[in-house]
Amino acid sequence: MLRTSLAKKIIREVKNFIEEDLIIVDTSGIIVASTDPDRLGNFHEGAYLAASDKQMRIISKQDETTLSGVKAGITLPLFHQQKVVGVIGITGTPEKVLPYGELIKKMTELLIQENHYQDQFEWEARSLETFVFDWLLKDGPSTSIKKRAEVLGINLEVNRQVILIEFQSDEALMKTKRWHFSELDVELKKEDILVQWGQNRLILLLASHKVLGREPLLKLLKNIQSQLQSYIGAPVFMGIGKAGSFSSLKESYLEAERALNSCSMDVPITFEEDLRLEMILQAIPVEVKKEFAQRLLSPVISEKDLFETIQVYFTHHLSLKETAKAMHIHINTLHYRLRKVEMLTDLELKKPHDLTTLYLACILLDDSTNNH
Repeated sequence: MLRTSLAKKIIREVKNFIEEDLIIVDTSGIIVASTDPDRLGNFHEGAYLAASDKQMRIISKQDETTLSGVKAGITLPLFHQQKVVGVIGITGTPEKVLPYGELIKKMTELLIQENHYQDQFEWEARSLETFVFDWLLKDGPSTSIKKRAEVLGINLEVNRQVILIEFQSDEALMKTKRWHFSELDVELKKEDILVQWGQNRLILLLASHKVLGREPLLKLLKNIQSQLQSYIGAPVFMGIGKAGSFSSLKESYLEAERALNSCSMDVPITFEEDLRLEMILQAIPVEVKKEFAQRLLSPVISEKDLFETIQVYFTHHLSLKETAKAMHIHINTLHYRLRKVEMLTDLELKKPHDLTTLYLACILLDDSTNNH
């Protein structure tokens, strides 16, 4: 039986092709969608008979006096998987509407079929999403997960690595869009798993035995990134965990999460194995980052020139010459500002410990600001 929402959608689609009034009737003879709102909910005896007989029924002017709720025209049963699921009615003189009645019927059945496949895809996508979520974050490598994998046709013997993909966009598209391999012109295989992961993320469980090395993997990911960026119109970041077995894939997921959090516009694709200082910084709570940075930098932040000087100094790898050049100031002015920074922070920038402390404070200030 047709859902009312689908019946209304069919009416909207089909009415663009003809001027006559249309109705969609369920198999019990009740009009569930119509170009004439006054007919909604009425019983249509002609459609009921067409559904029962599984064949087209012509409604004549005379039938209007003998059959309940009908108007002259034709009623055509709609089939899906060899079953009658409803009836479409076209109002008008039979001679006029008969020539294109079969065309309208076929068009309607195609819409029903398309909707069925879309529903099936949505169900499969939700089932897969739930499975991956439970596998990585909830149940782990349990007996239940193994049984569900068997039902879904997922090979758990294959080592995989987690790639987290994040769209730098809050577009409404990401709230409803569900992704499928067919939408990506890349060589992903049936053992790879791609599902939506929240509003602005995808998660790709890539079967690692097909990745011959880092360069082929990077080439594949850049291809996916390029296509997604073109489709969404926003930057795409990727965090990559190390390959793991079925029972240890959660570790790969946590690694991918760490790598993703370290991505930037300059480095949009990050491998967890490349992280160094970032591993430690991510383990520090935001409140601690903020307190540490404020404790050290608060006297400097209030003086804009000094704070900017520190940032440019670190950006140019502690080169006095390049820093002065970038800021368009004399080298003596730079020396003066750095001495003032030392005085305000009680640090000596020639000491590795103090220089590192100041550098970390600048990084932690950015981290605490970006997370609030």
